[in-house]
Amino acid sequence: MTYESLFSSISIRGLRFKNRIVMPPMATNFGIVTDQSIAYYTKRALGGVGSIIIEGVPTHLFRDRQFQDRLKLLADSIHRSNVNAFVQLTIRSNPQPRRDVTDISVDEIRSFIDDLVYAGKVCLEAGFDGVEPHGAHGFIINQFFSPIFNRRDDEYGGDVYRRMRFSLEVIRGLRSIANDKFLILYRHTPVEWREGGYSLDDTILFGRELKKEGLDILDISPSTPPGSYDYGILAREVKRQVDIPVIMVGKMHIPDLAEDRIKNGYADFVAIGRALLADPFLPKKIQDGRFALINSCKQCNIMCHGYLRRRIPISCVMNPAVGREFLERGSWSNNLR
Repeated sequence: MTYESLFSSISIRGLRFKNRIVMPPMATNFGIVTDQSIAYYTKRALGGVGSIIIEGVPTHLFRDRQFQDRLKLLADSIHRSNVNAFVQLTIRSNPQPRRDVTDISVDEIRSFIDDLVYAGKVCLEAGFDGVEPHGAHGFIINQFFSPIFNRRDDEYGGDVYRRMRFSLEVIRGLRSIANDKFLILYRHTPVEWREGGYSLDDTILFGRELKKEGLDILDISPSTPPGSYDYGILAREVKRQVDIPVIMVGKMHIPDLAEDRIKNGYADFVAIGRALLADPFLPKKIQDGRFALINSCKQCNIMCHGYLRRRIPISCVMNPAVGREFLERGSWSNNLR
C-alpha cells in the first residue's frame, strides 16, 4: 500500500498541510515553553507529521511577557520542518473542596471568553497557525454543553442552543482577531455515553452553529464507547452532516486504517498520539515503507498516562528518550536556536 491519501496535501484558508497526520495535544508535565518541551515537539516535527497541536495551555499564562517570547521560539522551531503549529487553549481550574460550589457568574463567563480570545491573539502574534479551544472530555467548556453538568436557567444554560452559547462566543471572538490564514479548531467529544447526556444529533447541531461562527476544523475526540462500537462512524457523520474538515482520533497509528479513513471520507485528518512518543519518526517510516524499523507503541499507558496521574514528566516504556530530547546531540537539535 502506498498511503497516497494519508500523505496527500490539503489546504484550508490558504494554509497548506503537507499530509493528513496530526500530533494531537497530549499533556507532558514538561512545562509548555521550556527547552525540554521545545526539543520534544521539535523532534516530532522532524519525524514527518503534517501538523502539531501543542498540549492544553491555561489562558492565564499568556499574560506573561517571557512566556509570549518563548512561544515564538516554539512556533519557529516547529515551522522549520514545514509543519503547521497550533496551540490548544484551556481554562485554569483550581478545585477547592472546602468551599461551597456556586454557579459561575455571567461576568466570570465573559472574563473566560476574553481570556481565551486574548490567548488566541498572543498565539497569532507568536507565529502559530491557529488555536484549538478544548471543548472535550468534561473540561469546563465541554461542561457548558453538557445537560448533565449545565443546570443553568439563563442565557448560558437550558436547551441545546443556550448550552452551546459559551463556545459560540469563544469562536466568534477568536475569529474577530484572526487574519485570513489563522485557523480556529475546536476539540469536541461527540457523544456523552451517560443517561441524560448529549447525543450525536446535538453535536451535529452544534457543529453547524460553530461553522457559522467561522470554525475551520472540528477535532472529534470520543470518550470511551461500548467495546463493539466503531467510533470512526461518529467523525464520519459529523463530517458528512456538518460539512466541515474533521480530525479523527483513536487507533489511527495503524497505517492501513488511517489510509482507509482518509480515502473513504471518514475524516480529513487523523490524530496519532502515543505512537509518536514511542517513535517520533513514525510518519516518515510509514511513507518510506520502513515498517520493520518502526518502534511500535504497546498502548500500555505506564509512562505516559501513568506518569501524568503521578504528576511527573511523561516518558515511554518503548522509548525512554521521551523528555530527554534536549540532552541529545544531532542535526535535529539545530532547530532549537
